[in-house]
Amino acid sequence: MPAYLKIIIYLAVSLAAGAAVAPPVFWLGQTLASSGISDWLAGFPFHRVLSRCLQVSLVVLLWPTVRWIGLRRISALGLRPNPVFGRDIVFGVLLGAAGVFLVSIVCFVLGFFSWRDEPVLGSLGRIVLTAGAVSLVEEAVFRGVILGICLWNLSARGAIAVSSVLFAVVHFLKPAKTRIAPDAVQWSSGYTELFSFAAALPSTGVLLFGLASLLVAGWILGRATLRTHSLWLAIGLHGGWVFGVQTSNLFLRSTSSEATGFLPWVGPSLVSGAVPTGLLPLAGLLLAGWLVSLYLKHVFRPAVA
Repeated sequence: MPAYLKIIIYLAVSLAAGAAVAPPVFWLGQTLASSGISDWLAGFPFHRVLSRCLQVSLVVLLWPTVRWIGLRRISALGLRPNPVFGRDIVFGVLLGAAGVFLVSIVCFVLGFFSWRDEPVLGSLGRIVLTAGAVSLVEEAVFRGVILGICLWNLSARGAIAVSSVLFAVVHFLKPAKTRIAPDAVQWSSGYTELFSFAAALPSTGVLLFGLASLLVAGWILGRATLRTHSLWLAIGLHGGWVFGVQTSNLFLRSTSSEATGFLPWVGPSLVSGAVPTGLLPLAGLLLAGWLVSLYLKHVFRPAVA
């Protein structure tokens, strides 16, 4: 069986496994809360528990899939030890967040955004953890395994294109954010929510801008991975984007009452508020891509055999 078909099977099985374990995890949270042990997990609605279970499933099943494909060495994915990985992470975070904050400032000056009256500063810790976890998981899967395996049979551009399309499409395979009463959650609820992703899709214009942002981001991350032969710059850049967008959402809000925001300039953020839409966010992504190219040309220098 070709490796790319095994990757598709891996994604399908990961989604199925995550949907299967989500109800027991949700019930566990309710039990812990009713017993007075902890109410932390009980504070998550079912759709969010499902989303986290899907992410964990992707991570847990990644290594068995890698072995099934026949991958025995990381070098087969085109990855090498990176002696400046710390610098790559720091520069990635700074370059990614800088583009997002610049776009946010422009939107604020133009009147597209306004200042929130009472930003919840306690959420900053959660945002940092989310940015770190999301960037590590998604880069390991999409730029580590998928991009590396695509390079076995495709050119560099072809491999980046395929991995970027998968990266964009998978982001929209999200459950609808429907509020399910705790006593209404059943064993099949995970699959019911998972198959409701079509109902959760935004309007056509917002969807197309969201896909454009993800495709551009995937291309930039893929280029960064191939140029450095490691994931660290991509992880930093991805984390910087997530941190920048969610931090901006923490302090700023749209002044538009329309579901499409101020498109084509700037629209609502999609996928848990982490994928900005519109021409201005696309410009911010392209700016980050240009800054990354300057970093790779003038700063990144390791010669690893």
